[in-house]
Amino acid sequence: MSLKLDNIDRKIVSALLENGRLPAKKLAAELKVHPNTLLQRLRKLEGSGVIKKYSACVDFAKLGYDFHVIILMEVKGYEGKPEQLKDLLEIEEIEALYATTGVYGLVAVCRVKNREHLLDITHKLGRSPIVTRSVTQVVLSPYRTPDRFNPLPSQT
Repeated sequence: MSLKLDNIDRKIVSALLENGRLPAKKLAAELKVHPNTLLQRLRKLEGSGVIKKYSACVDFAKLGYDFHVIILMEVKGYEGKPEQLKDLLEIEEIEALYATTGVYGLVAVCRVKNREHLLDITHKLGRSPIVTRSVTQVVLSPYRTPDRFNPLPSQT
């Protein structure tokens, strides 16, 4: 269920998507609203779950995680229950795990340091009782990443 946002709310969310570290005082000035109004709006957006958290955009390659991979998994016996994914969710290198339609019932997005590290992860995936087969694809060039998604372009 989507929340009805007015123009000010949309501008706040858009600005924070562009720069989550923007000081409230500066954001209020840019949007031409009183700082107290901005803080009330932020509390409303946080309370409603529109803003779930504030986070940093990290260059994982600079931390030694040179391989960004997508692993497509065929599954058997998966009934959509989160407890069936417990072993997969414990693999810290999995950045995102999605249940999907089609041949591959699960898709994992992972960050690994090198080929040996990737091999270790694929072995862990293979030990899951629901994974019957996996196909791994290495990301060569990220032309657009999730941190760039902003459906509310700023119109300030």
